[in-house]
Amino acid sequence: MIRTLPTLLLLFSLCTCALAQKDARDPDQPPRDSMPPAKLYKTKPLIELPVTALAFYLSQEKIKDFRNKPAFVGDLPTLTDNDVPGIDRWGLRQDPGKADDFAKTSDLFFITGQLAPFTLFIWKKYRDEWLDITTMYLEAQAMQGMFYGYAPFGPNTIDRFRPRAFYNEVSDGERRNGNAQSSLFSGHVSTTATGWYFYAKILTDHNPDLTGGQKALVYGAASVPGIITAVLRVKALKHFPTDTAVGLGVGAFSGIMVPEFHRWWQKRHPRSTAMITPLYGGGAAGMGFSLIF
Repeated sequence: MIRTLPTLLLLFSLCTCALAQKDARDPDQPPRDSMPPAKLYKTKPLIELPVTALAFYLSQEKIKDFRNKPAFVGDLPTLTDNDVPGIDRWGLRQDPGKADDFAKTSDLFFITGQLAPFTLFIWKKYRDEWLDITTMYLEAQAMQGMFYGYAPFGPNTIDRFRPRAFYNEVSDGERRNGNAQSSLFSGHVSTTATGWYFYAKILTDHNPDLTGGQKALVYGAASVPGIITAVLRVKALKHFPTDTAVGLGVGAFSGIMVPEFHRWWQKRHPRSTAMITPLYGGGAAGMGFSLIF
């Protein structure tokens, strides 16, 4: 599969580049660059960026806690095909000898996914809104980080052994360490998916003349890197397939809904500001909503 990755990425790049430059307008209308730009999103960077930085800090501190969980003591659990859902059985049929190679490849997709939205600034119409786009993107990544750190369906609440814990070929230390108990959900997949779905959302928002089929093509292409990352993380013995599916959903929600919320608010309340902010205290975390007129 690794040999097919360059081809898939090339096809994705060609698809998105072509759609990013699409400008099917009436010939009697002036060129896009000569028209006054319409503000698509409502952001307040001076307020939102510090709050986003706090969210990043809280999520990173929680990740440190997950990595420092006490090592498992006692007999390691055993799993057979009958102990897991059918879709997760694939996680118990991998080659431990190739796990490290797949993990390294997944790291490349992880990094690429984080950087992908910044390539939008190649085009002027995105550069004109670079501060709004950057602010929203950081918020989207902070949101998925907060989901990973504090959501009830994540490692903060659910201790699920990674697939490597069930392979006798893996060293006892790797099978028992605290990080081996954080299988649900996949942070690599959620981070990668957030970047690419955010890319697709900004692309389609700035090209309203795209048809429904073309938008579906953009979002379908944006799904590819996250799906590939999910496959790689299973092969790396880091997650079961259902763990990666949850990560993909978290990434899709964060990458799409953050800019959609800002766009919606700009259209309906252009003179006010709405914010979703992280709250933390007494070892618990939550989200707060504030409205400024």
